[in-house]
Amino acid sequence: MSSRLFAVGLAGPALEPAEREILAAHPPRGVILFRRNIEDGERLAKLINELRELGVGHLFLDQEGGPVDRLRDLIGPAPSLRRAGRMAAARRAGSAAGAALASFGFDVDLAPVVDRAVEGAGALVLGERSASADPDEIIRAAGDFLDGLHSQGVGGCLKHFPGLGRAGLDTHRFLPIVPRDAAEEALDLAPFRALMGRARAIMISHAAAPDGVPSSLSRARATVLLRGRLGFGGAAFSDDLEMGALEAFGELPERCARAAEAGCDLLFVCRRIQTYPACVEAVERLVPRFRRDEATRRLDAYAAHLGVLRLAAGPPLITLAAIRAELRALGQA
Repeated sequence: MSSRLFAVGLAGPALEPAEREILAAHPPRGVILFRRNIEDGERLAKLINELRELGVGHLFLDQEGGPVDRLRDLIGPAPSLRRAGRMAAARRAGSAAGAALASFGFDVDLAPVVDRAVEGAGALVLGERSASADPDEIIRAAGDFLDGLHSQGVGGCLKHFPGLGRAGLDTHRFLPIVPRDAAEEALDLAPFRALMGRARAIMISHAAAPDGVPSSLSRARATVLLRGRLGFGGAAFSDDLEMGALEAFGELPERCARAAEAGCDLLFVCRRIQTYPACVEAVERLVPRFRRDEATRRLDAYAAHLGVLRLAAGPPLITLAAIRAELRALGQA
C-alpha cells in the first residue's frame, strides 16, 4: 500500500472530520506534528489517542532544542545542540527530549542535525541548530544526543543529507546550490558516515549540487551517494516536499513520485493533507513496484528498530515534572 510510504501533517490541535476521513482511507506510515498542533498537554494527549485509534503508525516530532523546540510551552525551553555540546551535556539533552516524547506518545524525533556550521553559509542558515563547523565535534554532540533519545525508547534521524553546511539559502523558501568541492564534501559527509549505523534513518535535504537538482529528487545523491558510496542500509526520509526549494519541480504529487524514485523511502507531506491522496496515487502509478517494495522493507526494518528501542527502555518512568527540572538545570549550566 503506497500510503505506507508517507508521513503527513495536520492543520491544527484537533483532528478535523475531513482529516479523519483521509487518514482512514489512506493510512500513512505516520503523522508529524508541529507547534500549530500543540496547545496544551490535554489536547495533545487527546489528539495522539485519536491518531493511535486510527492506526496511523509512527508519530514524529522535530524536537531539536534551541530554535526548533516544539514542546517548549509544555516542558520549558530545551538547549540547542550547539549549547548542549559545548556543555558536554548533549546526552542529557537527548535523554530529556526522548523522555518527553515518550511521555506524550511520540515514536521518532527528527533530530539530531549533523550539518556543519560553515562560516558565511551554514552558520547563517542553521545557527544554533548545528553543533559546530568541526565534524568531530558534531559527531560527539549528535552521537550523544542520539544515545540519549535511544535510552528513552525514541528513535532519531540524522539530517540534512548530504549536508546544509555550505548552503547559503534556507530550503524552506529557496533552492541553494552547494558548490562542488571534494575536500569540503568529505567534511560534510563525515558525521553521516560515523552515525548512520546508530541512527538507522537519514533525512534527505532539498539542497542541490551544481546540476541544479534538489538532493531529495536526485538519484545521484539519494541513492548513488548515500547507498553506494556511504553504504547506508537504513531508511531515507525526505524533507518536507512542500518546501519552497521545490517550487520549480512540479506539483506536489509529481514531487512525491520523483522523490520516491530517487531513493527517499518515507515521503513527508507536512501541511496540505487534502493533496495527500493524489500524492499516494502518483506514487502508485509512477514509481516502479520494485522501488516501492524496497522502500517498504527499509521502513519496516526501521519500525523493528523502534520496537527494540522501546523494549529496551521499558515504559516511560520519568515524570514531566522531572523533565522540566532537568531542562531548567541544563538552562542554568
